[in-house]
Amino acid sequence: MGSETELKLGLKPEYSDDVASLALLQEYQCAPPQVRQMDNTYFDTPDHRLRRAGVALRIRRDGGRFIQTLKSAKRGQGGLSVRAEWEWERPDATLDLALLREHLPEALRAPGLLDQLVPLFDTGFERRLWWLGGECDGEPWRVEVALDQGCIDANGQQMPLSELELELQRGTPDTLFQLAAEIARQVPLQVSDVSKAQRGYQLCGASSALPQVDAVWTGSDNDSLVALIGSCLRAWPRQLQAATDGDETALEALAQTLDLLLAALEYLPAVAEQCQVLISQYQRLRAEIARAHDWRLLTMMPAQWQQAQREQARERLAALSHKTLPGQLALATGELLWQLSCDAEAERAR
Repeated sequence: MGSETELKLGLKPEYSDDVASLALLQEYQCAPPQVRQMDNTYFDTPDHRLRRAGVALRIRRDGGRFIQTLKSAKRGQGGLSVRAEWEWERPDATLDLALLREHLPEALRAPGLLDQLVPLFDTGFERRLWWLGGECDGEPWRVEVALDQGCIDANGQQMPLSELELELQRGTPDTLFQLAAEIARQVPLQVSDVSKAQRGYQLCGASSALPQVDAVWTGSDNDSLVALIGSCLRAWPRQLQAATDGDETALEALAQTLDLLLAALEYLPAVAEQCQVLISQYQRLRAEIARAHDWRLLTMMPAQWQQAQREQARERLAALSHKTLPGQLALATGELLWQLSCDAEAERAR
């Protein structure tokens, strides 16, 4: 068994060449880059039992190789995920069920359940790979950078696929955040915690409701504020994407989420004192959203005026999707949460 720690980032297809030409890919290169074609088939029961248990199962064709992969439920936030992963070489594109049984959660070990597995959807994409490495504070690090461009196919429908993944092979997660932050300063990125498998399931009819902010106050004030920041971070990038796609309900939810996030950052002492730049940048983003959202308060205006405001709002949000601010903010917040988690663990160990 292995595990993967990675940052998953979305980007518009037109920026893929900008990523490929970044100077840091040559500056930190420690192995020759490669280009591969990846074709994957994902399996589940007709009622999606694996998905509901947080498990992903696929067969990947990578050149002349066939690889059966099982992934456990992921942990993480802010685009950073950690999950267990098992891989087995196969002679062809068929499943070996015997290899799966001992690694499945108890809920998936019912007799006959694996016999119900069927192909659900496919992903096909070109993957450009770079391996970067170096030393940070005397400690070696190594990161695999994968730029994927292709599509997801299910039920006669297609969904475009364009994303950047940074996988940690050696070192600590702050290396991922620092590399991603450098990329995000130069290319508009969207932090994403939605996997290729999750998007494939959406094409198969699985629910794709926007995440809701969990503002329940439990434990200490400090812990509750940190949890609220994490909940807002899981929500607002996807709310922003949905609003950009024309979902007016998501736009209203986005404004509320950013208000909550700003309040939590400002009331958390360690953050308020040390992260004034982060707070001011969130205030900039909130102001941008207000320009697209505040027209709703003026519903007494004529319908023609309201329609004009809707069109302007769409233009503003579309322009925002080409700016680097949202990606930089989400990554900085993800790194902040990771640092706060490390500090909390160190405090408990004393």
